[in-house]
Amino acid sequence: MAIAWLPDEPDCTDVPKSRCDWHWFSVVALVIVTAIVSDIGEDLYGAPRLRVFESAICKRYYAEHNPRLIDPDGSVPERYCKIDPVQDRLAELLGWLYFSNSVPAILLPIPYGYLADKYGRRWILVGVVEAPIGLVCLSSLFFLLGGGPTTGTTLLTTIVADVVPSELRATVFFYRFCTDLVADLTVPPVTAYLMSVNIWIPLLGGVLFQGIAALMTAMIPETLPYRPSPSLSTTDPRSPFERQPATSNRSESSERATVYRSFRTPMQETAASFSFVTGHSAIRGLVLTFLISKVGSQSTNVLYQYVSKRYGWALSQAGLLLSVRAAVNIALFIAILPALAKYLLRRMDASAKDFLIAKGSIVLLVAGCFGLFLAASAAGMIISLVLFTMGTGFAPTVRSLVTSLVENLEDNSSSDVGRLYALISTMEGIGTMLAAPGMAVAFRVGISLGEKWMGLPFGLAAVLFGVVAGVVFRLKL
Repeated sequence: MAIAWLPDEPDCTDVPKSRCDWHWFSVVALVIVTAIVSDIGEDLYGAPRLRVFESAICKRYYAEHNPRLIDPDGSVPERYCKIDPVQDRLAELLGWLYFSNSVPAILLPIPYGYLADKYGRRWILVGVVEAPIGLVCLSSLFFLLGGGPTTGTTLLTTIVADVVPSELRATVFFYRFCTDLVADLTVPPVTAYLMSVNIWIPLLGGVLFQGIAALMTAMIPETLPYRPSPSLSTTDPRSPFERQPATSNRSESSERATVYRSFRTPMQETAASFSFVTGHSAIRGLVLTFLISKVGSQSTNVLYQYVSKRYGWALSQAGLLLSVRAAVNIALFIAILPALAKYLLRRMDASAKDFLIAKGSIVLLVAGCFGLFLAASAAGMIISLVLFTMGTGFAPTVRSLVTSLVENLEDNSSSDVGRLYALISTMEGIGTMLAAPGMAVAFRVGISLGEKWMGLPFGLAAVLFGVVAGVVFRLKL
């Protein structure tokens, strides 16, 4: 099946790679639609939740310092909530909220990734997505039951990697990571209108869309790859942990294996299962970039608040910047990067193509963050934001590149992809945990230093992306 906006599809039908008998395009389409529905729900309550937090802090502040500004209905006009004490407290609250949300993202992706590699992607994904539905206020606690959005994103991306040919993976990843951009483009104007009617409408709408997404995950087919073994059939679906060596005395062998496994600690087994990462310097370096770049990318968590404080925009207006970012990103992921990838594939192999795109993307991220840090006007901020957005192809490109490297080490088997992506998610979770309070503190320090320093989180992000650029440009595949 040839698709106009993809490179020519290689003929890989002779080698059964996955348990799934769907065509890979159908699986990817279902994953993308599911992710879009989930992302719409997430975007619906993003700005309203921030406004609820700000309003509560603002009301408490003026109850102590100037009760006359509190309206009869108990609310405070938003324009009075942009003062430093309110914004400082809001930044602190958001920092700890992001910190608490990052804990499940660190602890759970690896065990869930192991389970997905052993038992399959589908039902692990269903459990992950369904657990926190409708429990927004206690989401961090309930993420411990299901793994939360980070684990869900990891499994959806693993499913895509299971079924897509390696030559097409980077381009398909661009479309996979476009899902939140579709929501970012369409939802903010709707959210701004709904907030003007009643702030609880978009909040409840977000829960509804998340529930629909949870139901859709049950429709996704199982894609866990078969893992060939020299001594076993190539269609044996069991993982190496489940297989027993063939001997003339199976009971005796089984008993020895049981005793041996009982003396192996979970830590030893975990370390052994990630030997495909620890034994390859390029893979180690690329996985490390996810941690550092995640810290830098978390600077966008203060974008709403930064724009609202520095340029005097209402939060509903600041939310419209998501549409600007989404429009640029959709053009980047749907048109620019796929066209560039198709052009480069005619001149180099898939890994070299991904590596070149990753280098260009990280340079754009550095430039965009420095621009946001230095922007003295709203126009300069928007231009820098567009430049930053043009570099967001870095993460999906590096993910595709490191997947190809791991598959080559494993003789083109992708049965370790779940653990690879779980490790990447853990790196990103650690990055989020470090950045959550860190970026909040940087913003608070910037406020205390004056208007010119309010963009301090973006200056810090530029330095971190510079470190990532140093790592990437020094790597040799």
